[in-house]
Amino acid sequence: MNVFDSIPDGFFNCLASSANHRAYAGCLNAIYEQYNSAVSYRLPRADIRDSLTIYLLQNHIELNEDGTEDLSAGNDQANFIIRKFVTAGYIEEETDNTTFEKYIVMTDNGIALAEFLEKLSKPRRAEYSNYILNIYNRLKYQTNEQKKEPYSLLVRPAFEDAKALSSDLKKLSTSIKKIIETMLHEGTLVSLTENIIKYCDGDFIREYSRLVKQQNIHLYRNYITQELERLKGESFDLIVQNLMNEEKIDMDEAEERVSEMIDSTKTFLHDDYNKIMEDIKQKINTYIRIAIARERMLRNKGFDLKGCVEQAVRLLIQTDDTNNEDFQALFRIQKNEFIDTSSLYVPRKFSSLNQNTENEYYELSEEAKEKQAALLQKEADNPFSKDKVKDYFEKYPESTSLTLENKDNMLSTLAALTYAKENGWNITSYDEYIKSDDYKMRKWEATKK
Repeated sequence: MNVFDSIPDGFFNCLASSANHRAYAGCLNAIYEQYNSAVSYRLPRADIRDSLTIYLLQNHIELNEDGTEDLSAGNDQANFIIRKFVTAGYIEEETDNTTFEKYIVMTDNGIALAEFLEKLSKPRRAEYSNYILNIYNRLKYQTNEQKKEPYSLLVRPAFEDAKALSSDLKKLSTSIKKIIETMLHEGTLVSLTENIIKYCDGDFIREYSRLVKQQNIHLYRNYITQELERLKGESFDLIVQNLMNEEKIDMDEAEERVSEMIDSTKTFLHDDYNKIMEDIKQKINTYIRIAIARERMLRNKGFDLKGCVEQAVRLLIQTDDTNNEDFQALFRIQKNEFIDTSSLYVPRKFSSLNQNTENEYYELSEEAKEKQAALLQKEADNPFSKDKVKDYFEKYPESTSLTLENKDNMLSTLAALTYAKENGWNITSYDEYIKSDDYKMRKWEATKK
C-alpha cells in the first residue's frame, strides 16, 4: 500500500508549499507538546487556541497567506491555523454531547508527523550498547509469556534492535564523513584548530569511544547467535504460527520471513557490524591524516608567501607590462591572508646541483668595469627599503600632502606605511579616500611616536 493511500490529500501542503511553513511546523509542535503532557487524549479547543496565540505572539509571527489578510493577530490567526490543520488531517474537532464544549484530538498521522519533526530538530543520542544488552537479556531471561509468544516477544524485538543498531551505526559513519568534508575547507590554522577541538569534544568521538571500550557485541553475540539457533530449531513451528496469527499470512510466507529475520540478525552481529566499525575506524584515520596534512599545508603556505611581495615590487618598477607571465606566479597572496613586514623579506634561494664547466673569458676594460659595477649597484639598490623610507613622513606627514601621480609614488607610500611602526611613526587611517586617474588610497595621517 502506498503511503498516500492512508493520508488525506494536501497532508504535506502546510509544510511544503505554504509561505508559513515554519510557523505551521512550530504550531504543530506546540499542539503536540500539549497533547504529550495531558492525561486525556482530548484537549479543550480553547486551550489549544490560547497556546497557538501565545506561540504566535512570542515569536512575532504574522501569517502571510491567502485568506489571512483580514485576520487580526492573536485568536483569529490561531483559529485559522486550527481549521487548516483539521483540513490537512493533523487534528480533528469533537463536540462533547453533554457540555457541547469543543475538543481537539490529534490524529495518528498528525502525531507521527509531529514526532518526525521533533526528531529532525532534536536528534536523539543513540546508546549503542543498550541494543545488544536488550537482545541478550531478552533471550537469557525468558519469561513464560515470552516462551508462549516467541515471535512477537523474542524474535521480532531482537531483529528490530539489530536493525536499529545497524541504522544508528551508519548514521555515525555519515557524521564523521561530514566532519571530514568540513576539515577540507578549513583555510586558517585557527579554524583548523577549532575543528579539531570540536571533533575531540563532540558527540561523535564520545559515542565511538563508549562503543569500543565496552565491546558489548563481542561479549554477547555468541550467546545471542546460539539462542537464536536454538529457537529456530526447537520453536520454529510455534514462531511461524505466532506470525501467521498476527499478520494473517500463509505458512510459506511466514516461514520465509522468520528465517530471514533470524539469519539477518546473525549476519549483522557477526559480519555487518565488523564491516561498519572498520569503515568508521578508517574514516577516523582519514580525519587524522587530513588534519596533519592540512596543518602542514597552511603552515608552509605562510612560508612560501615570504618574498613574493619583494619580488613583485621590484618587477613592477622595472616593467609596465602587467600581463608578463614571468612574474604572474609571484602574486600568490591567497584570500583571507594579509601583507605584513615578514612578507617583504628577501626570498630564500634553494641551492641547486652545479656542474663544472669551462668557458672562455676575457678581461674587462676599466670603463666596462665601471659600467658593470654601476649596474650591479643599481640592481642591489632597493628604493623601498626600511632605511630609504625612514624620512618619508617628514616630507609627507599626511595623505593630503602627496599626489598619486605615478606608480613610483604609490609604491613609495605603501612601503613607508608598511615600515611606519618600525621607523617610529603612528598611522591613523580615515574612511575617506584620495584618488587619481589610476590609483585610489584611504586617507591617513602620520604622527611621530
